[in-house]
Amino acid sequence: MRGVTAQIAIRFAEAATDPGARDDLLARAGVTPSTERATALRQSVGVEAYYDLLERAAEEDDHALPFRYAASVRPEDFGAMGLAFKTASTLREALERLVRYVLVISDSLTYELAEDGRLVMRGRPRHRRGARLANEGALAAVASLLRQVTDSRVPLVEVTFRHPGPRSTREHRAFFGCPVRFGAPDDALRFDARTLASPTRLADEGLSAYLLAQLEDLRDRQAEPSLEARVQRAVADGLCDGPPSREAIARRLGMSERTLHRRLAEGGLSFRAVADRARREVAESLLNDAAHSLAEVAFLTGFSEQSAFSRAFKRWSGQTPLAFRRGSTPPR
Repeated sequence: MRGVTAQIAIRFAEAATDPGARDDLLARAGVTPSTERATALRQSVGVEAYYDLLERAAEEDDHALPFRYAASVRPEDFGAMGLAFKTASTLREALERLVRYVLVISDSLTYELAEDGRLVMRGRPRHRRGARLANEGALAAVASLLRQVTDSRVPLVEVTFRHPGPRSTREHRAFFGCPVRFGAPDDALRFDARTLASPTRLADEGLSAYLLAQLEDLRDRQAEPSLEARVQRAVADGLCDGPPSREAIARRLGMSERTLHRRLAEGGLSFRAVADRARREVAESLLNDAAHSLAEVAFLTGFSEQSAFSRAFKRWSGQTPLAFRRGSTPPR
């Protein structure tokens, strides 16, 4: 997957500061605006494209985007995992299911339910504003889903984030209803033991057993590279010789060009979108290393000229390669 499901991107785009920007935000992220939920759950959005979408969705002084997103999400938005979450018997059991099965909706983060009652989120960077918004949105969504599966407010003891706080944290405190601390060691929600033992409204042992069997299968399959990931890797491996054609990639994967096209289309994908995502991820990785000149990055991503690379990168990310490099380099 190497990112998040397109359904999450759709919900964030719908929560944008400017609601009219939804379709453009999704198109830039490689998601067809009319994508249905079932397809969106199978399609993925790369992490950097996801962060781009969030940065465009929230104006500079808009700190409430993660909470508009969280208020809009429903368990059904997360497929079988969301339904298993909803039918757990207690809040602790719901969170344990999230910890085990989050891989089926995103492989860009993991969760851990610590002994002290904290749900700790790991694996997410905080190197850019989009990543910070994503982290806030992820924890806010968990809090929102817990409120939906119980009859109570689900009191939180504390919420912590590793990144520095924005100028105003009013929206954060209003949404979580507890102290919110920034610059902390972990991104986490803290619960007390009584809250974790609270029963859910829709506990269903029989349905849970069916859903958990599905999730185990999905989890096992998710651990294996998807066709999208295999295409991205094949494209990335061949970039030094120029942008690989669809025919060449199909041959490398042991299938016909027509079969490759059909199987990608079944997941709501196109070869060009997947190849562009691969080139972009390679470019961003190289740009994060100042040892590579811009001309070298252009060559290593399959461009014959630096100017062509600059135009393509600006189309992908909305900024020039130099601006991206400056923005991603940590201050001394």
